[in-house]
Amino acid sequence: MEPIQFTLSARAGIADEEGRTRDAGARVEALDACAMTMRVGERATFECGAALAYGKEGNFSFPAVGKDRAVVLDLEILGARGSAAAPEMRQRDMTYEQRVERVRAHRSNGNAAFAGGRAREAVREYSMALTYLTEDFMMQLFDKYEVEAHEEFVAAHGNLAAAYLRLGAFEDAVTHVGYVLKVDENNAKAYYRRGKARAGLGQEDAAREDFLKAKKITEAAGLVDANVVKALREIDAAIRDRERATSAAFKGIFNTKTDGGDASSNADANVARQPPDGGGSFISRAVASLFGKSRREGP
Repeated sequence: MEPIQFTLSARAGIADEEGRTRDAGARVEALDACAMTMRVGERATFECGAALAYGKEGNFSFPAVGKDRAVVLDLEILGARGSAAAPEMRQRDMTYEQRVERVRAHRSNGNAAFAGGRAREAVREYSMALTYLTEDFMMQLFDKYEVEAHEEFVAAHGNLAAAYLRLGAFEDAVTHVGYVLKVDENNAKAYYRRGKARAGLGQEDAAREDFLKAKKITEAAGLVDANVVKALREIDAAIRDRERATSAAFKGIFNTKTDGGDASSNADANVARQPPDGGGSFISRAVASLFGKSRREGP
């Protein structure tokens, strides 16, 4: 779920002209070779021979790949910047301020796309924003820089959750909320969005817990979120409907009284109400009769 950014080499090589390996662990020639055949927004799967992957020796760190193994590359191009004439500045050469500026620019583009009803485009822009907030970069930050970068990280993942909700990709929405809550466990919007996603997945009880957490956090801040109140009311109604349906189903199974019907069904009900006579328990004979699996003939 974490996108990476890499420099596409015109010669499809593992290292750039300075002999350094690719950013974010993207150290296979196949990445360049396959990306060259694709357009922004496209997703494709490639089977890549060992010569363009991890070679005869394989890879014994992450990912663990055996010797002389082909790999399957599932690649989606979220965006592209720069050209041969005007190459893009590498992330490793950017200052902190330049990275944050790029993050905010992509988030702004994503917000515009989301407001315009283009949720898939919004996903790409928010994902591009996250490519500048890599784990190794975040680990180097401190004081106000760490606070600011984490705020951008939370905002980007939160926006992704909202965009995936609009697309009906509920599991993806839950995943991105998880990133938010790792950094900010008191984020009311995150709980609300995860509640909506869980409701979409049919997990009503878990969704209700999330809505209650969102309600508690907003009330502690002296606020009332109408969306949370409405969502909680709707999920309570859904849970009541489910419980009524379950109760009716069980009542239909175990209620043996009949208001008519054919003679055989009435006969089965009568057998179920007879006391045991040494030929098995009352309960076992009643259940067998109800489900039509056995029927006593004679006394």
